Amino acid sequence: VEMNLRSAISMQQALAGLRSQQQSSNMVEFRCGKMKMDGNGTTVRPDMRKGKLTVAKSQEDGLMHLTWTDRGQGVMEDDFIIFPGDATFSYVEKARNNAKNNRVYLLKFTSTSKLHFFWMQEPKADKDEELSSKVNSYINGEEPADQGGAAASVGQMDQAQLLAMLTQGRSRPMDGAGGDAAAAGDAAGGGDAAGGTESVTAGPADAAAGASGE
Repeated sequence: VEMNLRSAISMQQALAGLRSQQQSSNMVEFRCGKMKMDGNGTTVRPDMRKGKLTVAKSQEDGLMHLTWTDRGQGVMEDDFIIFPGDATFSYVEKARNNAKNNRVYLLKFTSTSKLHFFWMQEPKADKDEELSSKVNSYINGEEPADQGGAAASVGQMDQAQLLAMLTQGRSRPMDGAGGDAAAAGDAAGGGDAAGGTESVTAGPADAAAGASGE
C-alpha cells in the first residue's frame, strides 16, 4: 500500500509538472506553408516549400510568438511578437471554392494593412478549424476550449482516488490497446498535403476581409 501511495503521489506530481509546462508554453504547431504576394499587390500564390507554423510563449521574454519555419532547411524565417488584441488568424472564406487551393488562412494585424497568408499542409483538412481556432485563442491570450482535457481531470484527483485507480488497474487488463496502436500508426503515416499551384486574388477589400479564389 505504501508503494502504491508513493506511485500515486509521483503520478500526481508528474501530471502537475506536465500541466505547468503546457501552460507556460501555450504551444500549437502544425505543418503550414506561406503564400507570396505578387508585385501587383492583388494576388497571392503558394510558396511550395514545406513549412511549420508555431505559436509559443517564449521562455526568454515571456511574450507570445507566432513563427514560420522552413522545414526543409530548418530555418525560422518569420517571428511575430503578438499581444492580445493585436491580430486575428482566420479562414479566408472567399477561397473556399478554389478547387486547388482552398485551405487558406490570413494573419491580420490591427495596426497595419499588411496581410500574411498561409496555407495548410497537414494531410487531412478535418483539423484545420481546430488548429486555426487554437492559434487565434493563443495569440489573443485565451485558452482553447479543450485545453487540459483528461489530464487535468486526473490531476484534480486526491491521493486516495489515484490509489484506487491504480488498484483497479492491476485487477483488469488494459482495454483498447489495439485500437490505440492502429490510431497511432495512421497518424504517423500521414504525409504533407499536396500543394496546389493556383493563385488566390487579394483585392482591395481584403484589408478588411480575406481573399477571393480564382
